[in-house]
Amino acid sequence: MQLKSPIIVAALAVALFVVSPAGSAPPVPTHVSPANGLSFDGVPAMSWDGVAGAYRYEFQLSADAGFNSTQASFFTRNTRATFNEMLTNGTYWWRVRADDGAGSVSAWSTPTSFVLNWGSATTLNAPANGA
Repeated sequence: MQLKSPIIVAALAVALFVVSPAGSAPPVPTHVSPANGLSFDGVPAMSWDGVAGAYRYEFQLSADAGFNSTQASFFTRNTRATFNEMLTNGTYWWRVRADDGAGSVSAWSTPTSFVLNWGSATTLNAPANGA
């Protein structure tokens, strides 16, 4: 009987070291592009570095730095996001966080901004009015 006790204790000790901690969130993704504050005449593609343990990413685009006016919010398994809806001229912020698919998520990335400026309206050159 004495021989079994140390074996059980040793097995339990090994099991405690092998099991990863429950609920550990993946690292925070790092933005790659576009660089903060750049101006575009169309909505740019936004990208970030993939992180270990991420099953998917949650992406958000907002018209304010506090994300109170979210224009888009969705999940993707990619490390790039685009937005197909029409946006008005102005400054927009985006952020992303990693989700491990089992209930643990990273903190949000530091928001990055870009300026959207569609420019002036186009002028019709041809055909001439009434032609």
